[in-house]
Amino acid sequence: MTHDSTRRLGSLLSSSRVVSRAQTGLPEKFMSMVQGQDVVRCGEAHMAPEFPNKAIFVVSFALVGLVPPFSPFFYDVLHFYGIQMLHLGPNSIFILAIFAHLCEMFVRVMSMLPLFRHFFMLCQLKAPATSGGCALQLRSQRSADFIPLSLRKKWDNWKADWFYTRLPNYPRL
Repeated sequence: MTHDSTRRLGSLLSSSRVVSRAQTGLPEKFMSMVQGQDVVRCGEAHMAPEFPNKAIFVVSFALVGLVPPFSPFFYDVLHFYGIQMLHLGPNSIFILAIFAHLCEMFVRVMSMLPLFRHFFMLCQLKAPATSGGCALQLRSQRSADFIPLSLRKKWDNWKADWFYTRLPNYPRL
């Protein structure tokens, strides 16, 4: 894999930012490759115009396990807390993915909002923040009851690697 600053055809990440083979095809997997205004490249300052049946998606969200189609549990969390997908950062998305996986694969129950709220709470970070302004945190009194989580301390430039992709026309995406 080359490590220069050129962009791969149809990719949003420069080659120097691609650190694993799994990342090389990631944007192509989710976004349509129609040329023109259909795609907004990373680094653009403005997230408009809006496209019908499309939403902004962040590459790091896919890297931590959020891939369409999204589960009803994911929509329930967004709706309950009254937040948009982009209000969460990659670690919060990772927490949702881990929780859903633990429930469905090990405990063999569907991931449910009341059970999630038993362990986690939503905290507002430094205000005002458009993207990543909220974080899911393990409740301190429940930390002994949940598996130990090892989360990244910092996601460098995660907000810069976004693109439009076809997603259901759901108001919180």
